[in-house]
Amino acid sequence: MSGTDAARAEDEAAAVRFVYEEARLLDERRFEEWLELFDLQGVYWVPSQPGQVSARDTLSLVHEHRSLLAVRVARLRQAGMHSQNPPVRTHHHVSAVVVRAAQAADFDLEVDASLILCEWRHDEGRWFAGRTHHRLRRDGSGLRIVLKRVDLINCDSPHRALTVPL
Repeated sequence: MSGTDAARAEDEAAAVRFVYEEARLLDERRFEEWLELFDLQGVYWVPSQPGQVSARDTLSLVHEHRSLLAVRVARLRQAGMHSQNPPVRTHHHVSAVVVRAAQAADFDLEVDASLILCEWRHDEGRWFAGRTHHRLRRDGSGLRIVLKRVDLINCDSPHRALTVPL
């Protein structure tokens, strides 16, 4: 295996571990650590329309930069937050992970995966399914999320508040 092939295989393995670790952090409610996975300019986006191209031209279910994500994480920790009393329990099932080298200079890797999420609260389950798309950048301490996009298969259906990240 050439040095380039070995580096590519190492990048792919690191990216796959990254998306699995992200899911684990969310399921374990380690939201502060999840937030640290984001680049300082990172964005979390859940479009409201199939094939939505821009968050600026169409309303999104979620479109938050890292600073606003920090507010979301802080709110998840507030004792009196009704939507977290009792706390939501989740299970993120990530599969069919595909890693590609970036085609742009502002990130290093692209990672697509299938996602099924079960959310449980007050004896009621909600299910979400779709595809995730990560744009990742290397920094001195590992990979960071430049963009996390979650394309739900029913993104254009009515949804109650999405309080925990998908």
